[in-house]
Amino acid sequence: MTISRPYADGGIGLDRDKCFSSGENTDNLRGRNADNTCGENVDNGKKKGFFRWVRSRLSVKVFLITFLVQILFGALIIGVLYYSTPRSYNTAKQDSVESDFQELLEAMAETKYEDAGPVMDAFVRESGADILLYNVSTTLDGKPLLTSLNSVRAIHTYEELDKLMAQHENSYYFNNSRNFRFQNTGPTYRLEYYYFVDEGNTMTTAIRKSLPLIIVAVILVSLLCAYIYTFIFARPVKKLSSVSRAMADFDFSKKSGSKRLDEIGDLSRDLDLMAGSLDEKISELNQKNMEMEKKNRELSEEVSRRKELESQKDMFFSAASHELKTPVTILEGQLRGMIDGVEPYTDHEEYLPRALGTVKRMESLINEILIASRMQSGKEIVAARVDMVQLLEEKMEDSEDLFESRGLKMDLSFENGLIFEGNRELTSLAIGAFISNAAFYSEEGTTVFVDAEKSEDENKKVILVSIRNAGHIEEKDLTHLFEPFYRADKSRSRRSGGSGLGLYLAKLILEKQGGACRMENDGSDVLAVIELPAVLEERK
Repeated sequence: MTISRPYADGGIGLDRDKCFSSGENTDNLRGRNADNTCGENVDNGKKKGFFRWVRSRLSVKVFLITFLVQILFGALIIGVLYYSTPRSYNTAKQDSVESDFQELLEAMAETKYEDAGPVMDAFVRESGADILLYNVSTTLDGKPLLTSLNSVRAIHTYEELDKLMAQHENSYYFNNSRNFRFQNTGPTYRLEYYYFVDEGNTMTTAIRKSLPLIIVAVILVSLLCAYIYTFIFARPVKKLSSVSRAMADFDFSKKSGSKRLDEIGDLSRDLDLMAGSLDEKISELNQKNMEMEKKNRELSEEVSRRKELESQKDMFFSAASHELKTPVTILEGQLRGMIDGVEPYTDHEEYLPRALGTVKRMESLINEILIASRMQSGKEIVAARVDMVQLLEEKMEDSEDLFESRGLKMDLSFENGLIFEGNRELTSLAIGAFISNAAFYSEEGTTVFVDAEKSEDENKKVILVSIRNAGHIEEKDLTHLFEPFYRADKSRSRRSGGSGLGLYLAKLILEKQGGACRMENDGSDVLAVIELPAVLEERK
């Protein structure tokens, strides 16, 4: 059995492999030319921008790679079907025709010569092959004699054979021939068949017609597979990216919450765990930072306070030096005049008491300066329980001579049980400064009211001492009353012999004991208010 195709000169040659591979080279050449043409028409700038965009998106890369792999796989399947199906079909057809041909030979060997025509026609009708019957024993022009018996479908002459070959010049075919004798007697005959595979009626044509539908199906399946794979793989990675981006912005509240059991799930849980740990650590650092900032603020406030105290101390001693200079100069002048016998200082009985008075004022001023220095140094004072009512009564008794000389009256109103924790002598000095101030700055014939009571302020009990006298303080002087050596009325202070440290010392003493003080205008009066923390009186 041979598989042959006719040459142009009508001869027969073997060319089976060439027949089944002729379409492949043409298709590949056509595809390469199309790809080269498309590549030359793509703009380089857009191409670079597209590839840069693809490289920056994992989901796009996963989608495109999956889609292209599916497309290539589909194209491979189509190619295999396109090229292997016709061969398989032709091989199967050849086996079928060959089987029918063997049955025909057996039937012809058992059939009489005159009855062989219908048997041959049945073979042609069922198999679709063309059949020839040669009388090998008889030749004509050097060729075996063709005989058709009484067959309608068999080829009768060589002219019919040549015409058939010309008609199927570009078709594939296979053929076979065998010798036999009718009923195993008489001359030898050769039975030969030709089966022409018409390219327009093969499986290749069917596949080619179905190719658009197959391509659409492959593209749709590829898109679906690419989307599913992107959803399974790229989407959780994209979510992890958003979580890590939030972590980069110090937002640790965003979690992936993945319940996957694969490596991506492990990565998601590790990322959530890391976010929680970082959040906890950063919270601790923020807390420590806040504590550090608080300490820094306290330190800064302490430094500022120290600087302010140093500044106040410098100002205080500068003012104290100025205040001491005047009595020292007066005392020096008086003593030098008495020593040198300069008039009127020769009258020692008059000027020695004056000099002693100047020394007393200097001593009082120096004592006040020393007290102020101790208050500013931060040293603790000796404290004990003190009865405010008893202290006020003693202080008012000491001030009776001053009030009588000024022509003033006093009105006292006290509550019992006003006990505070403090230094008795220093507190007496502070209260005496306010009482003296009220006496010196009140008009003759007026009354000074001194009240003491217990009051509750901001959930704590305090002792309130108020000293009210007739008068008025200029608004510009109110904010300076507690400054050292400040005098609202210079002439009155000089006449009264005030040092200018009384109210300043009173404020320092009261604040040192946790209290406070203030002075204000209250209608036509001046009101001084002293506050000290109260303690419960022990019951016997």
